[in-house]
Amino acid sequence: MGVHIAVQERRGLGAMTKTTLSARQPNRASALCRLAPLFASTAIAGVAIWSDGARSQTVLETIEVTARRDPEQLADVPMSVDVVRPHETLEGPSNAAIDISRRVPNYSVTDVGNPLFAFGAIRGVGTLSFPQNPFDSTIGYALNGTPLSMYGGTQQLLDVSRVEVLRGPQNVLFGRSSQGGTINIIPAEPDGERDIRLRGEIGTRGEYLTDLIAGGTIVPGVLNGRGAIRFTGGNGNVKNLIGGEDLPNRDIGAARGGLRWFLGERTTMTVTGFYENDRRDTFNYILRGGPNYPAVMLDEPLGFSRKLGIGTAEVKHEFDAFNLTGTFGIQDIRARMSSDNTDGLIYSALTGLPPSFFSSASCSDCTRYYFKERAYSGELRASSKDGAPIRWTTGLNIYSSTFSQGGTNASSFGPTQNGLYDAKLDLNSYSAFGEVGLPLNERWTLTPGIRVGHDSVSRKGSYVSNGTPGTVPEFNEYGKVDGAFVAGGATLSYKFNDQSLLYGSIKRGYSNAGFPYFNIFSVFGQPAPSYPASYSWTYEAGGRTVLLDGRLSLEGSVFYNNVSDGHVNSFDLQANQFTIAALDYRTYGFEAAARARVTERWTLYGGIGYTHSAFVNVPANDPTGARNGNSLPGVPLWSGVVGLENRLPLGEFGLDGTLVSSAEFQFTAGRRAADLANTFDLHPYQIVNAKLGWEGERFKVYAFGRNIFNENIEVAGAAYTATVLAVMPGLGRVVGLGAEIKF
Repeated sequence: MGVHIAVQERRGLGAMTKTTLSARQPNRASALCRLAPLFASTAIAGVAIWSDGARSQTVLETIEVTARRDPEQLADVPMSVDVVRPHETLEGPSNAAIDISRRVPNYSVTDVGNPLFAFGAIRGVGTLSFPQNPFDSTIGYALNGTPLSMYGGTQQLLDVSRVEVLRGPQNVLFGRSSQGGTINIIPAEPDGERDIRLRGEIGTRGEYLTDLIAGGTIVPGVLNGRGAIRFTGGNGNVKNLIGGEDLPNRDIGAARGGLRWFLGERTTMTVTGFYENDRRDTFNYILRGGPNYPAVMLDEPLGFSRKLGIGTAEVKHEFDAFNLTGTFGIQDIRARMSSDNTDGLIYSALTGLPPSFFSSASCSDCTRYYFKERAYSGELRASSKDGAPIRWTTGLNIYSSTFSQGGTNASSFGPTQNGLYDAKLDLNSYSAFGEVGLPLNERWTLTPGIRVGHDSVSRKGSYVSNGTPGTVPEFNEYGKVDGAFVAGGATLSYKFNDQSLLYGSIKRGYSNAGFPYFNIFSVFGQPAPSYPASYSWTYEAGGRTVLLDGRLSLEGSVFYNNVSDGHVNSFDLQANQFTIAALDYRTYGFEAAARARVTERWTLYGGIGYTHSAFVNVPANDPTGARNGNSLPGVPLWSGVVGLENRLPLGEFGLDGTLVSSAEFQFTAGRRAADLANTFDLHPYQIVNAKLGWEGERFKVYAFGRNIFNENIEVAGAAYTATVLAVMPGLGRVVGLGAEIKF
């Protein structure tokens, strides 16, 4: 009986070859086996090990981490990184951004009704209360390293190999405004491997999903291709008591594709495209504990549609001494939104009037808006070759975006939000960056990095009154903010061995100045107030190691964030009035994660995070409601995940295939403030997801349950008064069946 190890080796730029080693090469084979550690949601080295005639197979899959823009093992990366593989998660595609965050400790996403305005925080650093505009990227989004608009980060994770959550400032390598961290979406590559699959799911609440994925070699040695399409949707469990709809109801179509040309032995060009059409009827907030909870009473649901198009082109060339990469990206985002501003249940609780008083056949208190954004990005980057004694990266970057927004508002509650509003915002950003790893000796490495640049944001707005008393007939305005910035830091790391790393870092984060897209003060003839650039200092120490011959991995980090002029956009729900402010705050805490191969069949993993947050230096009686010592909104004190996976080969029972099962427990605990004033806390949640299925060589079938115990999840909250509280509920229980066939 011979033992074989199958290993995929990377040759040149993206070409893959397969090498088979036999037991007659014991030194190399055993070395490869030792490089098979698993991390929480992450595998660093991948080796398939099997015996001729054996009835089981153990696979530790390789996942390339590009946390520093070039592929490398996670064991070599001196920062906190968590990786999620969407095709292996237990969550549904319609809620991808929030579901991913629940698997990553100390990463939280707040959803206030539609994916355009979903926003996140990493370790408490992020967009606080409400995004200012699509440039407000305190948390950055990227598609394989190409920067994304905030309004495009919450996309369908169709045919995505992994999502990397990079904690802490990533301004040096991932962009000007990645102050709190970066969410880097890595699509599956057109690597030439034949991969044709059809997947389908059906479930309760009208859940459905259809995926078709096809990839392979088009012209051998010259052109590879890959493409995928998806149709998905479903209904929520919030009842609209006027129309009878179950909200949110969603219908989403998406497509992703890529082509890779080999332009000689040293040059490749990869072109990708993504398109998504998201249509849904939803809501903003519901009355907490109100009649028929969870329920709303709207003349019409919040109607939302978004058409999102993203294109990228990347050219790589290997010189003898370094690699050169040029990238270009374009984004086109077009969205429409209409909503009833006076939910009958909420305003009945506020005024004591019957809910029917706020019902109108013509939807008299309705908002109708459009949003358009076109963004371009380009980067030229040079980097050291793999295995070079000194690792370095340097480059130039440009990002330009034009955003326009307009529509009509009507409100019976005061003069604000009445009339026709139009605004156009322009962002132009230019920067240069560089990072170098300086080996001090065989184990110590010092890695300094810096980005310097210039940002300019302008806003042009107009307003025309609808005749509401207290408003000016019309108003036009123009404003501009610009300035240079410097961000960066240094990391000192120590490697005990190939699988163990300790590091400490000091980084300066940055998020650009700007304007809110909507100027509520224009009804009084006042220009939109600007907000200043925000800077932060982040101190972090951490490490990771692999024990028990690769059967146990451990990693952890501690951090402290000191943020100055954090961007705050507060909304007074009763007065229909925005308040813009820049507030200082501090956060500190830790993350810890482990993954263990308990037996050949059982794998146990878990992670936990703790974030303590507090506002500081807040002016007395600040109009946002924030006070010194208040917790940051939407940031849980504790968050974590625990999971168990099992693979049972059925050959030992005389049957074909493998029985596959998994279960996962996601939780928050402790305080999670709903708003800046800390009027109330959102309920902690405990979510259980599970999956049970059978897998053959080309076919698999499974049953799944999401939020099995139908936990009442509160995603976001707002206080109209101290007693009239509103929340944004998460999705309820969904159970269903799925199948996948490979051709």
